[in-house]
Amino acid sequence: MNKITSCLLLAAATFAIAKPAQSSGPDDICSSRLTFTQDGQELKLPYCRNHPLGKADDDFQRALIVIHGASRNADEYYADVFNTAKDANEADEDTLIIAPQFLEDEDIEAFNLSDDTLFWSSGWREGNLSRDTDELPRPFRISSYSVIDEIIKRLVEPGKFPELDEIVIAGHSAGGQFVNRYAAGSQVQPNNTSLRYVVSNPSSYLYMNEERAIPGTLDQFAIPNASSCPTYNEYKYGLDGELNAYMETPGIEGIRSQYLSREVVYLLGGADTDPNDDSLDTDCEAMFQGSQRLERGTIYYNYLQHYYGSAVLDTHTKSIVPGVGHDYQLMFDSDAGRKFLFDYNPTLDDDDDSESLMVSSTSASTTSSDAETIPEPSTTLSLVGLGFVAMGSWLKRKVK
Repeated sequence: MNKITSCLLLAAATFAIAKPAQSSGPDDICSSRLTFTQDGQELKLPYCRNHPLGKADDDFQRALIVIHGASRNADEYYADVFNTAKDANEADEDTLIIAPQFLEDEDIEAFNLSDDTLFWSSGWREGNLSRDTDELPRPFRISSYSVIDEIIKRLVEPGKFPELDEIVIAGHSAGGQFVNRYAAGSQVQPNNTSLRYVVSNPSSYLYMNEERAIPGTLDQFAIPNASSCPTYNEYKYGLDGELNAYMETPGIEGIRSQYLSREVVYLLGGADTDPNDDSLDTDCEAMFQGSQRLERGTIYYNYLQHYYGSAVLDTHTKSIVPGVGHDYQLMFDSDAGRKFLFDYNPTLDDDDDSESLMVSSTSASTTSSDAETIPEPSTTLSLVGLGFVAMGSWLKRKVK
């Protein structure tokens, strides 16, 4: 696959439907479609890509599934990651890039999309089922996480991409939330293809038990007094309450057990420290995890060793990108981003940017190039100057 072909693929794959003016959400809809079938009915998911999933190719050694943020701007994520791949020693030539687009009901109406287009509530980021409403009826529903399961299954079909030996699933912000919880709940693990999950700057994380950081600390944990927020450990923030159908399949103990074995990278912006950021989750459940994203990511990484012990060092890694705030393009285009997305690290040494935990272990067939069918899915640091605040003051913040 030469440079000219790659550029032509980029132009074709990012061709999108322009959004009407003054509408919220994404500016464009990806032009390609994945078709899911159930009981003879079809539903379609928009996605951007540099190669159709239904067409075999022996050039690709890696697949990158990139998950957009709350704006559902999969086309922009795709285009920026594609350009980063080109700059990372022309990794676009051996990387199949896929950006699924999880739309919400307002997007269906804003773009006047067909009545076979899948859509969700904001719960797409935690694996909830797609929606079926009186205004926008759909013949069946599917978990957003099942979409990724089916993409992975298609990628590893025998003979389809014979040189493929690695799949990377990366998401930023709401996409980072998606990847964190998907890594914990998915049971799709190919035998001969490695999976890496890159969790970048999410507003919240999935905790394995009721403990949270003791106020004023980064690495000390206990069960908090949660009288002001009794739901602080309910899913999606923890494992209490009612799990959705997808997460019920592995169950609580299965989630706890398998998350330890996942290869997960926490890619954090060193300047993603604004507690008043408009897109930051300030619900009380999220505030129990910290006051801003860098703090939350640092605490969560320490929590994992507190919970699992030193064994988590074998599979989980934290990397801080200095000087970068809440910006997916700069995060993925950083040295650390290129390393973990494309295995491109000519100058980056593990000791320079990637950190070990610092806490003691004690503490269906293709119908066209843009319309593809997938079979019916199963439904079954010592950091200085972070401005730490006590839990009580966290909870005084106005909840959105």
